[in-house]
Amino acid sequence: MKELNEHDDTRLTFYKRTIARVDEACKTSDDLCFVYVQHAFSPLRTHISCLQGRMAALITKASSSKSNWRVVQQLEQEFPRRIYADINRSHLRNTDFTLNLLKHVTHGRPFAILEYGGYFAPSAEAIANDPVLGPKLVGFVEGTENGIKGADDGSTIGYQQVAHRINKPIISKSKSRIKMIMDRDIGPAIVESCNNILRESAEFNVESTQLRVGVIGLGSIGRGLLRHLNKDNIQPLVFDIDLAVMAEMAHSYHSAAPLATLLANSDLIFLNTGSCFLAQQPELLKHIKKNAILVLCTSGDVEAGIPQLIAAKHIELLKGDLDSQIATYKTRDNNSIRIMLAGDGIGQAPNLMVESGSGSLANLMSDMEFYALGCHLASNECQLPSGRISDSPDDIQDLVIEQWLQAFHPECRDTLSESTNGIKLKRSHKTSVFS
Repeated sequence: MKELNEHDDTRLTFYKRTIARVDEACKTSDDLCFVYVQHAFSPLRTHISCLQGRMAALITKASSSKSNWRVVQQLEQEFPRRIYADINRSHLRNTDFTLNLLKHVTHGRPFAILEYGGYFAPSAEAIANDPVLGPKLVGFVEGTENGIKGADDGSTIGYQQVAHRINKPIISKSKSRIKMIMDRDIGPAIVESCNNILRESAEFNVESTQLRVGVIGLGSIGRGLLRHLNKDNIQPLVFDIDLAVMAEMAHSYHSAAPLATLLANSDLIFLNTGSCFLAQQPELLKHIKKNAILVLCTSGDVEAGIPQLIAAKHIELLKGDLDSQIATYKTRDNNSIRIMLAGDGIGQAPNLMVESGSGSLANLMSDMEFYALGCHLASNECQLPSGRISDSPDDIQDLVIEQWLQAFHPECRDTLSESTNGIKLKRSHKTSVFS
């Protein structure tokens, strides 16, 4: 995995050339602007600087801005009156608040909402139907599966639940090829960040020979995590609800195990389910090995469902652990379990505390895919249907990937088809199963 800071000049060149290429292909108007919901990672500064006036507002996600407050301060200094670190998901559930915010930041310009997490989903219908904002809104782009499906906490809805009532296109890039490449690098970042926390807390580290590791959930992030562990000669117990995945893991000589077995035998458990896993099945708490450490690979509210478990009194945070990086909880069975970065009663993924994020050059492709999809929504070529969720068009992805290869892997230039130089953005006929 190449580090971003090794390629500062190349990174800047990639952003600028890709923006110019997208603007040319989409015939993007100068007044188009974007409202972003993104993590507060330091590379975002370079990206935003290349957008110039295209960015109307950036709402930084609390799960990363809370720990990366220095990044938020730098963003606020460099891009005054456009950074909104104090706005959270609950604010945007308030339709009046959301409509007033968008009117304030877009100033009557055409705009797209580009986000991670479905923050605007509860108000999406009202935004599209508003007499002022509706005619200017070109559509929505969501970058995560949770933002599409919603969380399993009973209150956090996703675009899937509201799409049929929205008269604007909605694009999901949660299953795009670019997103899959980016997600592979999140797993290693989680392991490295987890190791740092364990060392600071005077605990064992992940490579400890006496440690038994478990991995629950083997999507893109989970598989990236598994590959990284395997490189360190760690063979964890693994579990996934998909039987085909379990068969694949067993066939590949991984230790596929029943869930109760994994919980009972693992000292360190990585949760990659993307759902309120434990809150939906609180009976699993009694199977977790005493003093095992749970590592959440998304935030605690949508991964383990920690707030719901606390509210239902299935677990109780020990008061002395409020500020601990590894918080101890007591279960109803008087068992002790520990949850990394959950002293706030919510929890978060350890990589979100790292200012650079995963440090992967693949993140740059994801940045530009957001930008290109926003421009595509505003182009005359876009004929995506409203009332349903469409996938990220392949030709949009190809345009971004081509520029990325030319910038960071120029040795691949001869393998690129010359026909892509004249690529024309057109309607993608692929749509997701969500409707």
